[in-house]
Amino acid sequence: MRTIQLITFKGCQSTIDFRNELEKIKSINGEIIQIEMILVPSTRRAEKMGLFGSPTILIDGQEYQQERRGPNGFY
Repeated sequence: MRTIQLITFKGCQSTIDFRNELEKIKSINGEIIQIEMILVPSTRRAEKMGLFGSPTILIDGQEYQQERRGPNGFY
């Protein structure tokens, strides 16, 4: 089983849309996927966590997009 974590803030439409698309898939290359949402309460907390954008996507604990394109925090 693969785990996809979406780290986001409450009400992020991009995350909602992405999760809805993932829910339609249910498996990747025959492997079942589990989707977890992790809500971060504030931009300040996102900065402290070293997050870049919302959603931050982790696949089996590894960040999907490792290229940094701006300062820490959600935008």
